[in-house]
Amino acid sequence: MPKTRGVTHSAHVLLTLENEIFSGALPPGAALDEEALAQRFNVSRTPVREAMLQLIQSGLVEKKPRQGATVSRTDVGDMIRLFEVMSELEGICAKYAARRMTDAERSALEDLHRRSEKALRAADDDTYYKLSRAFHLAIIRGTHNDDLIDITNRMGIKLVPYRRFQLSYPGRSESNLTDHEAILKAILDRDPELAAELSRKHTNLQGDVLAEYIATSSGKAIEFEAAQQKAG
Repeated sequence: MPKTRGVTHSAHVLLTLENEIFSGALPPGAALDEEALAQRFNVSRTPVREAMLQLIQSGLVEKKPRQGATVSRTDVGDMIRLFEVMSELEGICAKYAARRMTDAERSALEDLHRRSEKALRAADDDTYYKLSRAFHLAIIRGTHNDDLIDITNRMGIKLVPYRRFQLSYPGRSESNLTDHEAILKAILDRDPELAAELSRKHTNLQGDVLAEYIATSSGKAIEFEAAQQKAG
């Protein structure tokens, strides 16, 4: 499980539940009661409620009217399609960023990457993820296209937990940083076509890695659902 040094109560609850959902410890259909979670994490219901709202927003948890919250079924096909769309959007963003970023924005992007290197060497997983996300957001802003920024960010919110979790897969943080190094170089070299190609491949690979993990963990979900049907 990724390290969570210095995170808030809400972030700790969120990260823990995300990891348990992806690992199968909280399989599809599992009930999530705010009061029970508050007792489990020894916090008030406020940070639990904040974490639950983010889980619902990302689609990992669903809450129907007059019903409690439950873990959603992760459809691998739907998730891969989301990553496909995101890869195209981020490819376009990288292309325009390579053309349009100011010198100050390019310098800031390079600084984000160097700080990511330090966080990875320090095994500070939480900081590494935040910097990795900031790297992507900086490229999106570097397009200087408000409509593209809005569309890409709205899509990106849905993929936040997936992208965060796939970094815990063996070797992913290192290869993620290598990808960022190549994308950064293409942007600094003002090579829009290469930046777009590298960015598309980078995002598609993230989806592939996560899909593989979820597929290998599907047995736990099947066992849980079978037990629920038997109990019913």
